[in-house]
Formats: sequence, structure tokens, C-alpha cells
Amino acid sequence: MNSGGEQMKAGPSLIHKKLVSGMIAAGLIFYAFTAYLIYVAFQLTGQYLEQSSPKTVITEGLNKQVYEHIRIYYAEEEDAFVDLTIEAMKQAEKRTASVFQFEADRPLDVIYFDDKETIEQIAGIKHITGFYSDHDQMIGLYPDKREALLKKETLPLYFFNTLFIHEYAHFVFYEKVHSYEVSPGIFPLWFHEGTAEWTAYDVLNATSERFDVIPFQSLHSDQDWQNSRVTYETDVYLQSYYMIYELVQLYGRDIIHEIMEETAKTGQFASGFEQATGERLTDFEEQFKVMYQRKNG
Repeated sequence: MNSGGEQMKAGPSLIHKKLVSGMIAAGLIFYAFTAYLIYVAFQLTGQYLEQSSPKTVITEGLNKQVYEHIRIYYAEEEDAFVDLTIEAMKQAEKRTASVFQFEADRPLDVIYFDDKETIEQIAGIKHITGFYSDHDQMIGLYPDKREALLKKETLPLYFFNTLFIHEYAHFVFYEKVHSYEVSPGIFPLWFHEGTAEWTAYDVLNATSERFDVIPFQSLHSDQDWQNSRVTYETDVYLQSYYMIYELVQLYGRDIIHEIMEETAKTGQFASGFEQATGERLTDFEEQFKVMYQRKNG
């Protein structure tokens, strides 16, 4: 007690100070160690997910060759696919640049599957020889007449080139749509598939093959497309090709780019279609239906 009558507060002892400092240091070490464990866990989880992803699994053990922005994965005994892919790629770049007025250069994996069951499982689609996955940035291929193709026989080589160009056109289509910062889902699937088919095949070779006209609304989504392939006894790819073919005949090659651009502005395909063509989508559908019903007898 001091002379002023005030009670003095005892200061912390040296031992108390050291104890508090030690607890703080221990706490910092604990949090640092916990943070490290969390970091390691995330790293291991990321590595596990990467290693266990379907694309990683199917490319394991395959040879890889890089050309421009694409990585080609193939079995060692099928190295002829490298040259075939590069040649097809050159054609695909020219055609897609002309059709879509856009050049894509993001990394793209091209993977050759060695059995049909696996490619169908990965794609989630039956009866295919190729597919494009925007999510995985990959083209999967299982070409017909594989041995004849590797020998570069004329007919198998022609169909391989059209297959590759078709799938590469999907890649460029998606990249162009992404550049507009809109969802690819605003475009009906017949427009996706039709532009890919039209890009792959020379329009001068177009012939009026017979097919039953499916309502446009039955070719809008992925599920619609798969259902129509089963429900209707006709070729949905062929109809989509001719829908684009007729658009180009009416409005010229630039119409594909113009429809995509106007659709991106409005966010609605029907509105973008009408803005680009000056015609309502329903009117075009009716004209197409009448025309091809007459052609098909």
C-alpha cells in the first residue's frame, strides 16, 4: 500500500511472461502445421482427381505427339495417326475459319480409342465414331476401317477426314460462342450438328437423300437428339446438314456467322435467327418441311 492510500497492482512475474509467450508460440506452430496439412490435403486431392479423371485414365500408356495447339494420343503401333491427324487438321482449320470466321487456339486433346465400348461409355452416346467434349477440351475418335485407314486407302481416308473436320468444327463452334461470353445451350442442337456436318462435307457434293423431316423442336437439346435418333426412322444428322445447306443457299456462307452473332446479342436463337435472316424461324421450318417432303416424294 502506498503513501497515497491506493492499492498497488502486482506486475506479472517473469515465469508468467514466459508461460504466456510459450503458449502463443505453441499456438502459432499449431496453426502453421494445420495450414500445412490442409495444403498437403488439397494437393493430394488435386493430384488424385487429376490422375483419376477419365481423360487421364484413357491416355495412360498412349504415345503423345504435339502439333500446334493439339496433343495427339495414340497407341504405339498406330503412329500413322499422327500424320493423318495433322493433314486433317490443316483442312479443318481452313474450313472452320471460312465457315465460322473465327480461329481457335486453345489446347485440344485428340485421343484415339482402341475399342468402341470405351468411347461410347466416355461420350455417353451409342453408335458413334467420334465426339467432342467441351468440358474436357478433347476430341475422341474411333475411326471405321482402321487398318485400311492406316494404309491411307482412299475411301477410309475420305471418311476419316470428314469425321475429324466435323469434330473440330464443334471445337471451333464452342470456342466462338465462349468468346461471346454466352452459353452454347442457347443454340439448338440441330444448329450445332448441322454446321459441323456442313463444314465437314463439300456443299457441291450435296444430294437430296431421302429422310423424314423431324420437327425442329425435337432436335433442340442433347436429350431430344438422342430420343429422335431412336424414335424416328431417319438420319437426324442428315436433316441438320440440309437445314444449314438450305440456309446457305438462301443467304450465303456468312449466314452462319451472322446467326451466331445476332443470337449472342439477344440471348435467344429465334430472335437472332430472325435478325440475321429477316425471316421467322417457324416460317423457315415450314418451308423446309414442305420442300423436303416434296423432294422425298
